[in-house]
Amino acid sequence: MNLIGRNVQTADAESHPAPETNQTPNPARTFTREQVESTFRRVTAEMEELTRQTRWQEMIDLFHPLEDQCPELVAGRRDVVPRSRLAFALGHLQRYEDAITQLTRCIDVYPDNFMYHASLAYNAYSALYAAKNREIFLSGEVRRKHIERAHTHFRKAQTLRPDNVTSYYRQGMLYYRIQDKPDTALPLLLRAVTNWDGLTLHEQDARHMERKNFIKALYQAAGITLRLGTPARALALLERCLAEDEKSGHMGRMFKHFALGKIRFRMNRFPEARDALRFALQCREKNQPADFVFELLARVCLALDDPGRGLENINRIPPNRRRPYIRWTEADLLCALDRTGDARIVLVECARRDNQSRHRSLIRLARIEYEAGNFTHAFQCGAVADQFFRERWGNHHGDGCYWQAMSAFRLGETAKAEEVARILDRHYPDYYRLDELFRTLGLTRKGGAR
Repeated sequence: MNLIGRNVQTADAESHPAPETNQTPNPARTFTREQVESTFRRVTAEMEELTRQTRWQEMIDLFHPLEDQCPELVAGRRDVVPRSRLAFALGHLQRYEDAITQLTRCIDVYPDNFMYHASLAYNAYSALYAAKNREIFLSGEVRRKHIERAHTHFRKAQTLRPDNVTSYYRQGMLYYRIQDKPDTALPLLLRAVTNWDGLTLHEQDARHMERKNFIKALYQAAGITLRLGTPARALALLERCLAEDEKSGHMGRMFKHFALGKIRFRMNRFPEARDALRFALQCREKNQPADFVFELLARVCLALDDPGRGLENINRIPPNRRRPYIRWTEADLLCALDRTGDARIVLVECARRDNQSRHRSLIRLARIEYEAGNFTHAFQCGAVADQFFRERWGNHHGDGCYWQAMSAFRLGETAKAEEVARILDRHYPDYYRLDELFRTLGLTRKGGAR
């Protein structure tokens, strides 16, 4: 019995060594140079094969954490390359924090390695995108740290390789899509384009993997310049994107021609916008959602005084997939077809369901009621829109104030109309209908018309 007990105790000690104490210290394990190099060759070869087969979880199961699975590599300081490959696998499994930890260890050893800085920045950037798409959750503080970390390492990567394309493109997208700072993003995206243009043909061929991000930088820069109010410049950027991507197809054809239609629409080139959007629909892949294309095509039809055709395009979108912006276009088309009753139904339902931009539906309702002579209802819609906007964003809503003032005036409540008009003047002195409103009310603006 005692013999059995001793055997069990010994076996347990070998598989789970007792914790170190001051009385009986555990000597550190040592490995020969040959052991370290043999393990390094075996591990990197296996990792390379697993990477080729995209067997990310298997790589993690075999080699993570490296301290436990391959202590000889850590002891022999041959762990940097395996850590970088583990980080690659961890990133594919959306274990971004673990990937960043591995890359931080790599940077501690090689602080001027471009790839390690670029990879760490990319993992932080990917975590932010995954959170934006609701694939993972990031608390506010963790999100802030990821943004700061991504910027720090993108900048370091750019310092190490100033002619790089991808680091400028990704940092631009971080500012644009994550932080909503298009003004800051645009120079970075244009730098990505300039850097690609500065490469020789031989260099472009050697760095062909970056061509995709050069094309995407053109596409995103076109979107930003359109948003910033320069559609002619946006058109030039997008036309170059179309030409550069004709053969490679890095950007989906439907999206590129939708963007072309959107720019032409903003330039009031409605027939050309219609043609671009129709072609975008022809490029649509099987079962690919195209609700946004149908909506813009419907609005183009409205601009071309063809609301019936526009409504046909809206009706190609299943009712349960009609987001608020689609409902607003649907209501505008119904009004153009003198179906204001149906438009009211659409807008009331949209306002009831929409907790983000309810004021837009209410403003359309205010206009419908005002034009129908229902000034009390118009005033109420404008007031509710203004209240919703103030609760949501802390400021008055320009159109909400406008319809309140106009409706109060039509109801004979001139004091109320003046009160709201003065509020509008204080908060939005450049509101596009302000001078017209003051003339209608017979008032003089403080400081005169602007």
